[in-house]
Formats: sequence, C-alpha cells, structure tokens
Amino acid sequence: MSKADLSQHNIPEEKHMRPTLFHRPAALFGVTAALAIAAVGCGDDDTELGTSKRGSGSDTEGTTVENAFIVPTFLPGRCAIQLDTGAKMRFTVTNGHPTESERLLGVTTNATADGEVDSGVEIPAEATVGFGQPSAPAVDDGGSVPALEIGELEPTLRPGMSADVTFRFDRAGDIEMPVPVEACPTQDR
Repeated sequence: MSKADLSQHNIPEEKHMRPTLFHRPAALFGVTAALAIAAVGCGDDDTELGTSKRGSGSDTEGTTVENAFIVPTFLPGRCAIQLDTGAKMRFTVTNGHPTESERLLGVTTNATADGEVDSGVEIPAEATVGFGQPSAPAVDDGGSVPALEIGELEPTLRPGMSADVTFRFDRAGDIEMPVPVEACPTQDR
C-alpha cells in the first residue's frame, strides 16, 4: 500500500509497516522447524543401537588411552602438592586389535624433570589394562597393573593443571594427550 492509500483508509503508517510481535515468533518458529527437518535427514541410517556399555558397536581396531590423570602426593589436610615425593600416573589402555597384542614401551611427559618413564607392559588382543585403576571386576583378560611411577613433579604444576604426555606403543606409535593433575583430595571449609 502506498502512503496515499494508507491515509485514505485512515491507517497510521507506522502500524502498517511494523510487524506485530505475533508475526516475529511465528516466522522464527517456521524457520527453526524447517532447519530441524533438514538436519534430521543428514543422519546415518546404518547405525545399530547396542547396549549402553562403553565402546559397544564401535568398529575401531586401534589402541586407545583413557581416564589418564597424574596423582601427586598432597600435603596432609591441604590442597598443596608435596614436593620431592614423586607422583603416579593412572590410566587405561585398550587394545582393539582382534589378533595381535600391543606393548606400551614408555611414557614421555613435561610433568617431571626426568621426562621419560619406561614401561614394557603387554596389552593382550581385544583387552583393556588398567594402570593403577581402582579394583573392579575384570571385564576381559587385560587385568590391571600398578600405577606408573613418574618421579618428582615440576614445581610449577598445580592441581587441576594439565601436562603434555606421549604414550609410546610398539604397534600404534605415539599417542599424545594433555593429562590433568588430580584435583585436591580434601578441601578446607
């Protein structure tokens, strides 16, 4: 409508040109619904639903490191790392190869002055080995071994910070990841 038509029908120009609050949410809803319908069509129809067990239905055959963290010795009753006492690293390694075992050769980290720790632990085919993990029922033939002793921590590391760690494997090569320093076991209130 032109300005002349608006004035002829006694319609104020500003009310005609401005959409009402009702129209804005309706348009937004329409656009959102269209995008949602388009996104649903992008899925993979070959997905099989399995159990909620971690790793079920995955097709990976590689080596993975999970649940890694550095466990320092804390001063009793305080959130402060006790220096000159060493630390341990806890983690799990899963060997997804169906027929061949894997060997953790060693670990390199900037968390300690030593920098490198030899390991030599064998991980059987299709098994998980826990390094210093809390005792739990075994889920496969991997079992558990003590936590990896990594020596004295760098004095600049604090609880909640991360250190760069490289896990060196015989078959998988190097797996690099940031590994956090365990948070304080107790906190003063």
